[in-house]
Amino acid sequence: MWARRDSFRLHAFISCALLAAIPVTVVPSFAQEETAAGAVVEKSARERDLRDQLQNILRELEELQQQPAPGAAAPTAQPSVVKESPETKASEPIPQYDLSDVSIVSDRVQRRPEGLSMSSTEQSETESQPTRTMKESMESLPGVVLRQANGPRDFSMMIRGQGAKTAFAVRDIKMYEDGFVQTQSDGLSRLDIHDPWFMRSVEVTRGASSSLYDNYALGGMVHFRTRRGSDINGVETFLSGGSFGYHKEGIAVGQQYENLDASLFVSNVGEDGFIRNSSYNTQTINLNLRFKIDDKQNFYFKAITNWLDARVPTRLTQAQFNADHRQAGGTNVVCNANTCSDAERLAQRRLDRRTIIGGIYERQINANTVLTIEADYDVKDINQTFSQISDNVNPNYKHYADLRHDGRLFDMPLRSYVGFFLSNMEQEAQTFQNLADGFGTRGALLQNSRGTIRNVGGRFREELEFIPKVTLAAGLGFEQSQLSVQSIGYTGGAVSSRAGADRSYTNWAPEMSVTWKPTDAQRHWVRASTGYGIPGFANLLRDPVTGQPGTNFDLKPQKNLNFEIGTESKLTKTLTVQLVGFWTFFKDEIITQAVSGNNTASVNADSSQYKGIEAFYDWRPMEGLRLSGAYTHIEAKYVNFADRLNTAAGFLVRDGNKVPNVPTDVLNTKVAYDHAATGWGAWIEGSYYNSYFLNNSNTFGIPSYMIANVNVHKNFDLKNSWFRFAKFYIELDNIADKKYAASGQVIGGETAGAAAGQQAFFAGYGRAIYGGVTFGLF
Repeated sequence: MWARRDSFRLHAFISCALLAAIPVTVVPSFAQEETAAGAVVEKSARERDLRDQLQNILRELEELQQQPAPGAAAPTAQPSVVKESPETKASEPIPQYDLSDVSIVSDRVQRRPEGLSMSSTEQSETESQPTRTMKESMESLPGVVLRQANGPRDFSMMIRGQGAKTAFAVRDIKMYEDGFVQTQSDGLSRLDIHDPWFMRSVEVTRGASSSLYDNYALGGMVHFRTRRGSDINGVETFLSGGSFGYHKEGIAVGQQYENLDASLFVSNVGEDGFIRNSSYNTQTINLNLRFKIDDKQNFYFKAITNWLDARVPTRLTQAQFNADHRQAGGTNVVCNANTCSDAERLAQRRLDRRTIIGGIYERQINANTVLTIEADYDVKDINQTFSQISDNVNPNYKHYADLRHDGRLFDMPLRSYVGFFLSNMEQEAQTFQNLADGFGTRGALLQNSRGTIRNVGGRFREELEFIPKVTLAAGLGFEQSQLSVQSIGYTGGAVSSRAGADRSYTNWAPEMSVTWKPTDAQRHWVRASTGYGIPGFANLLRDPVTGQPGTNFDLKPQKNLNFEIGTESKLTKTLTVQLVGFWTFFKDEIITQAVSGNNTASVNADSSQYKGIEAFYDWRPMEGLRLSGAYTHIEAKYVNFADRLNTAAGFLVRDGNKVPNVPTDVLNTKVAYDHAATGWGAWIEGSYYNSYFLNNSNTFGIPSYMIANVNVHKNFDLKNSWFRFAKFYIELDNIADKKYAASGQVIGGETAGAAAGQQAFFAGYGRAIYGGVTFGLF
C-alpha cells in the first residue's frame, strides 16, 4: 500500500502545483525546427538566419579544435576571440549541422549517432489536425505501424515487425520523451501519456538498437520531443470538436528568458466513442523547465501526469464484425432488465494514472567533452475492470549517465561515447472476482503478487572517420537484469496456489556500421545491430505445460540480429528520398501459446525472420506544395517453431509459416498545399493496409483496406495586443465511410472456421468530421 500512497501524493502535488509554475511575459525568442533523416522541414527566413549563425559558431569551434601543426608548441590557453583567415577557413570543410542536432537540455550541438535508419514527423503534421492520436502523424513514417488498442490514445506499435504481437500498449520498442525514458523496467510503454498537440516532432530510430538504448529496443527507439517555451512565446489555446462526441481543450504557456526556457501544457479530451462502450475522458499536464546555470552547466526539470477514465469494448468475431462492427462485443445477455453486451455487463473499464517527474543535468567539462546525468521517478497506478478486476501499482526509479567526447585518433576525427544506466521497478498487484452486475463490483480476492525488476548496465560507442567522408561506428552494450516475483492464488478465501520466480539475465548487444557521405546531400550506410528483451512478471508465472499458476523455468530472453543497407539522398533541391532494405533474425521470440483447454502460457519460438524494405519520399516542386509518402513491405516467417494448440493435439510444426499479425504492405501518401500569402492550406492523404494472417496456421486473416482523409485550414496573423494569430481547420476522415477492421490480435484455431469464432477485431472509425482553432494570445 505504500506505493499507492506514494502515487496519490505525487499526483496531488503535480495537479496543484504545475498550473502556477510559469510567469508569462513577451520577449524576443526563436523556435528551433527539429528534423531527422527522411524528413524535410520548411525553411523560414528566421530559420535560415539561425542556421547561418550556427555555421559561424561551428566554424570557430572547428578552428579551436584544430591540432597544432607538427613541431609547433601547444598553446597554453585558447584565445577568447578567433578571427578567421582565408587560409584557415579553406583548410577543412565546414561540417553541416541540422538544428535537430541541438541538445535536449540546452542549445549545445550534440550530433546524432551515425549509421542509423531515422525519420521524424514535422510540427505541421499536428498544427492542422484534431491531434486525437499519435497515429495521425506517425503513419507518415516508413517502417512504423500503429493499431488501436485498449483506450483513446492507447495504440500498439510495430517497427519492422517487432511489437506486432502485442494487443495493447507498446512492447519491444524503447520510448523517450525529451530525453526521459518512458518505457518502464518491465518493457511496457503506453501512448496515453503523450498528447500529440504538445509535440514539435516525433523521431524514430528503426532496427534493433540495444547497444544504444539497452533492454527492449528490439524494434528500435521512439523519441517524443515537446515544444519549447521559445516555440510558444506566450499563450496558446486549442479548441476542437467533432463526430461521436469528440472534444478537446488545451492550453500551452511558454517563454524563453535569459537563463530559462519554460513551457507548460494542459489538455482535456473526451469522446462518446465510435464503438459502443468506448467513451473516455483523459487529462494531461506536461511541465518543462530548462535552466542555464552558467556557460557550461544546464539543468532540465520535467513533470508529466496523465489521468485516464476509459470504457473498453471487447474485440469482435468475424460474424459479429460483419453483422454490426460498432457493437461492444462478447455475448448479449440480460442485465438490469435490459439487453447488454459482455463488455457492459462486466463494466469493462480502464481507470489509470501515471506520473513521471525527473531532471537532466548537463555539464560541458571541456571544449570537447559533455557529461549528461538523468534521474526520474515514474509511477503507474492502474485499476482495470475486465472479466476480473485488477489493481496494479508500479513505482519505477530510472537513471542514466552519458559522457560524450569529440577528439581525434592520429589525424582522424573520432567521436566517443560511454554510458551507465540502472533502474528498479516494483510491482504490487491484486486481482478480484468481477461480480458482472453492470457496475464492475468487486468480489472475492483471487490473487495478489509482489515483484521487483532491477536492471544495471553500461555501453560505449566509437565513431571514427577513418577516411574522408566515411565513418566506421562500433558499439557494445551490457546489461544485468534481476527479476523476482511471488504470487499467491485464493479460492473461497483460502490459499489455493503459490508461484514464484527468481531469475537473473545477462545480455550483450554489439553493433557496427559504415556510413559514406559523398556530399552533404547524400548518405549511404550498412549496419549490423542487435536487440534483446527479458521476460516480464506474467511470462514467468504460468507453467508452460499446463497453463496453471507455476514457474516457467525455461523461458529465455528474446534476441534479434538486424542487418540493413540504406541510402538517403537529396536528388534535387526539391526531392528527397530514403530507401532501406533490412533482414532481421529473431531468436527465442516470446509468444503466447494455448497449452491446455483455455489456458495459455509464454514460450520461446526458436527462430523466425523478418525482411523487407522501407521507402520514403518528399517532393516540393513549387513553393507551398509538398508531395510525400512512406511505404513498408515486410515478409515475416517462422524458421523453426513447433506450436501447440493443447496437450491432446501435441506439437504442430510451423516452419515456413508467416508470423501472425504482421502487416505485409503499408502505404501512406499525402499531397499538401499551403499558400503563405493568404494563409489558406489544404491536404489530402490516403492509407492502404494489405491483408495479413492472425493465427499460426495461416488460415484466418484480417482484410485489406484503404481510406482517405481531407483537410482545409486557414491561418490569420492578427498582431494586436490580445491575439497574435489564429489557426482554423476542418477535417473529414474516412471520406468514403469505409467499413474496416483497424486492429487484429494473434488468435488460435487450426482451421479458418475455428479461428473465425475467436475475438479478433476492433473496427476502425467510420466517416467523421472534426474542426478546431488554435489562438496565440498575448
